Amino acid sequence: MGEAMKGPRAQRRRENAPIRPRRPATVVPDVLFAFAMTTWTMAAVFTVATFVSDDVTAGEAGKILARVFSAILGVTGVLLFLLGVMLLRDERQQADHFTAPFVVGVVIGGLEATLFLAAAGAWLPLPFVLLVFILRPVRRLAGRLVGRGQ
Repeated sequence: MGEAMKGPRAQRRRENAPIRPRRPATVVPDVLFAFAMTTWTMAAVFTVATFVSDDVTAGEAGKILARVFSAILGVTGVLLFLLGVMLLRDERQQADHFTAPFVVGVVIGGLEATLFLAAAGAWLPLPFVLLVFILRPVRRLAGRLVGRGQ
């Protein structure tokens, strides 16, 4: 009796698909990835600087504080990265969400760390102008100019 009732019903397929496809991810995850790479780069530069140069810090307490700051930057980068991955939704397999933000983030982090260590406080906001290269229209235009456009 159980098999006879399954026949016609088993062949019907339920339509559980959403009516509208999910919206694509916004630019927020890309910005978070860039900031994550910025913090990781700055953490690496500051950590290396505390071991290499005596001019960076004043005394042993300064070195310890600089290393604590580096560790905090590293943890912040991990949290920003994980938040960005969560916000990507269904686009986690698309490499363009990672490559450009990672490269831009490393460049910003390197410039920020250099300016910070050079005590050029007035110029510290300047590298963040490079965040414009994370925007998708700018990335597409740059890709077309380089010859890798879609």
